[in-house]
Amino acid sequence: MIRVTLERHDDVARVRLSHWRSRLAGYEVSVYLHRGAMIDSGFPAAAADVARMARERAITAAIITHHHEDHSGGARALAAAGIPLVIPAEVERRIRAGEPVPLYRRIVWGEPSPLGSFTAAPAPPGLELLPAPGHASDHHVVWDAERRTLFGGDLFLGVKVRVAHPEEDPRLLVQTLRRFAALEPLRLFDAHRGAIANPAAALRLKADWIEALIAAVDDRIARGWSDRDIRRELLGRESFSSFVSRGEYGKKNFIAAIRGHGAAHH
Repeated sequence: MIRVTLERHDDVARVRLSHWRSRLAGYEVSVYLHRGAMIDSGFPAAAADVARMARERAITAAIITHHHEDHSGGARALAAAGIPLVIPAEVERRIRAGEPVPLYRRIVWGEPSPLGSFTAAPAPPGLELLPAPGHASDHHVVWDAERRTLFGGDLFLGVKVRVAHPEEDPRLLVQTLRRFAALEPLRLFDAHRGAIANPAAALRLKADWIEALIAAVDDRIARGWSDRDIRRELLGRESFSSFVSRGEYGKKNFIAAIRGHGAAHH
């Protein structure tokens, strides 16, 4: 059963989405309603509920921040309901490519559907869709400059996040975090954690923490340490999420990503 919970934050509505499988895993995801737009589209199992809500609230466009199924999973249903989609070219390409989704994510979020045809739309007035790579190569955020409000997708997630997907690039993420902190947002809405207090400071703290971790990892790489030994020393025992995901979402990926995207890479 899908659980839909609405929170009001002045002119922003946060719609929290989960179902029994995601709650068992400790996960939920949010879409946001702002200036007549829906930001992200939820996960595949909630697609019908998201499309119904978009029709009922006369949403003018849905913005998809990146291809991960908990953000793009309702896109096909929204398009079928006549809701125009704002999708950057790289996000659309990756959704259409039908990249394999690991079993644990299909269990938690549901099976993604092919995108199909849709009506393309520009970002609604007052909103900008800006590239924010690091978490994923196609990751974007939504910026309301007038109200200094940032819808971060998966940009933030927390200050001391210690797990990562294989494609994440921590060095690039530091640059991205500092770039959006420099905008001095007054509000930051995270796709999984909701409204973030002191957003500019929070973004800088996360960048500082990752930067310090990168320096420590680089030092140990230079001394010939293995990824396993570095992970044990700096991040501790492997996470439960790594066990459940068979390594697809774990601490070892954070270390491997720092090694793989070496200092010369950027």
